[in-house]
Amino acid sequence: MVASYLTAGQMRARWGASIEESRKRMRTVLAGVIGALVVLPLATASPANAEPVGAITTFAEVPGTSAPTRLALGPDGAMWFTEQTTGEIGRITTDGSVTEFTIPGANEMPWDIALGPDGAMWFTEYGAGRIGRITTSGVITDYPIPTPASSPVGIVAGPDGAMWFTESAGNKIGRITMTGVITEYSLPNGGSVPWSIVEGNDGALWFTQYAGDRIGRITTSGVITEIPLPTDANPLGIAAGPDGAIWFTERAGNKLGRIDPSGALREYRVPNRDGGPQGITVLADGSVWFTNREDNTIGRLAPNGRFSEFEVPTEDGAPADIAQGADGALWFTLYGTGKIGRITTAGKVTEYDLPPAGASLRSLASGPDGAMWVTAYSANRIGRVSRTGAVTSFRIDTPASAPTGIAAGPDGAMWFTMSSSENKIGRISMSGAISEFDVPSSGAVPLEIAAGPDGAMWFTENEGNQIGRITMEGDITEYPLPTAGSFPSGIATGPDGAMWFTESAGNRIGRIDMAGVITEFALPNKASGSGGIAAGPDGAMWFTQRSGDRIGRIDMAGVITEFALPSKGSGPRVIAAGPDGAMWFTMNLASRIGRITTGGAIEEFALPTANAEPWGIALGADGSMWFTERAASRIARIGTGSGAQVAVSVKGRAQVGRPLTCVASSTSGAIVAGKSYAWSRNGQPIAGAARATYRPTAKDVGSSVTCAAAITTRPGLLQLAARSKPVRVIR
Repeated sequence: MVASYLTAGQMRARWGASIEESRKRMRTVLAGVIGALVVLPLATASPANAEPVGAITTFAEVPGTSAPTRLALGPDGAMWFTEQTTGEIGRITTDGSVTEFTIPGANEMPWDIALGPDGAMWFTEYGAGRIGRITTSGVITDYPIPTPASSPVGIVAGPDGAMWFTESAGNKIGRITMTGVITEYSLPNGGSVPWSIVEGNDGALWFTQYAGDRIGRITTSGVITEIPLPTDANPLGIAAGPDGAIWFTERAGNKLGRIDPSGALREYRVPNRDGGPQGITVLADGSVWFTNREDNTIGRLAPNGRFSEFEVPTEDGAPADIAQGADGALWFTLYGTGKIGRITTAGKVTEYDLPPAGASLRSLASGPDGAMWVTAYSANRIGRVSRTGAVTSFRIDTPASAPTGIAAGPDGAMWFTMSSSENKIGRISMSGAISEFDVPSSGAVPLEIAAGPDGAMWFTENEGNQIGRITMEGDITEYPLPTAGSFPSGIATGPDGAMWFTESAGNRIGRIDMAGVITEFALPNKASGSGGIAAGPDGAMWFTQRSGDRIGRIDMAGVITEFALPSKGSGPRVIAAGPDGAMWFTMNLASRIGRITTGGAIEEFALPTANAEPWGIALGADGSMWFTERAASRIARIGTGSGAQVAVSVKGRAQVGRPLTCVASSTSGAIVAGKSYAWSRNGQPIAGAARATYRPTAKDVGSSVTCAAAITTRPGLLQLAARSKPVRVIR
């Protein structure tokens, strides 16, 4: 029985092959991708940030069934949890929004997580044999455990200002200081498999011994005592009660155990014969809440000794850990289905999906917050990816909305198309609030979207054969195309103040001015399958020809030039202007990224993953070109040799009543069309502070104030943003 917990494969077999098979079937999604908006550091301008031309970074995929294992309340009011199979630390707010952070390295298998006395979250890495630390902004530090292959599991903050953890394979209890110094204490009996650990009310640490069928106790000086259990119990979870008692689950015994302050032991049999109790927590009212992994329920033992059980809605959810949140409800992990659950003390259960498999990522665009925003076509979500790869995802209310195109709007939000039969345009704020607007024509299939020079968003209606326009208030106007069945696809603002678009079936490039007048230009070759389009630095529009394996260029007079790609059958899809004066594009069928100069010189860069199917591409605030991998469900970026594109700083004395000025500039030399500002206090937006200047108030004293600025450049009306370094306000 001891050996069954010493390797990942054996462990998964012990806990259910059906769960593992389900996880294998669902094992692909977003790149370091796709919950609540977390305020993260944005790019600061420095040429030193430049990545070499062609250097590709691929953010680790996040399988849909990430096997969330343990969770704990963080200092920010959110629940933090471990994702065992993906090597991620997750964060979920009380409204169900999820953020995920990738742990560096390989074979991490993060297991337990707990709040440390330093305000960071500390976690165990079962597979890597390390202790990890993550700040609320997502900065991760790892500390190797001296004993090789120790397989750490449980972790908790001790009364001595250190973190204490169990080493299931090392048969030890470990202690780590806030500076990373580790001390280990061997258990008296070999093969005990210490598992979960908790601080008791007596100033000692209590832990379960899964294979030893004992409850252990260790003082902060390292003195260990053990209490044997009377039956074949396999104790797993452990928690301290408000009365000084220690509660634990007995997985094999199907019981709850209690050790009172005098050392007396009592066991309570769980009503369901095969419940398989695992996680456990005790509330202030003395009620004991626990997970029944095998029968898919959440259990409650009332102070009067009565049991209640609440079914988890998702079949084979395999609830694992449970903890109380800042909202007073109980939050739990669903190991088998990749979800986080919430149950009120009245028994109402809610489930929140983690990024699902097969997200089919499509378009992406830089947002006014300096992050990249992406549409997850099959996952019905909008994702946000920070420069460091931290991912946030937001669920769209309309089921199967199939979000496709996305672009930053002049109102500080992202606008996106919903190409399903629901026929809508969506808007998402930087805090994740989504609004939806119905497109008047049925069956329009809105596809791509772009900001226009008139302050509205313009979009293509692929099957409606129209160009649409939506104002910031949601008013929509539609313009039919002269050529029937043209299937308009890509759309972008041109240097002439008009919107230019591709007609994939009509084999034309279209132009529509702000009055709605449409002009069409026929392509030289038949069935070119034009797709993406973007304004170039040379005053022309550049576009892809998916079927023709060509990149096209059209000047403002309608003269078209074509450039054949070296790779045949590459299916060029989307194109965007880079910071290096060239155009960058995805080669969907060849798994390559292409680059073409305005003189027609072409380079191709192979992706690390074969058949990744790169789709959307856009310039990021860091000077890299970011792109989606549709089939691989990842986000990646490729270096252009350029650094951060925006520089932001705060000038002035940070004192109450004195003005602070947000100074923002484009480091790329692009023509600036507009700037917007947003001030924050300790990472939280300051209401109404959206101008270049801000006067600190008494509320700001002792706080860190920062300014985020978004710069819109011509000709493509691209928004790129950065955040200043914080300044501390004095009285």
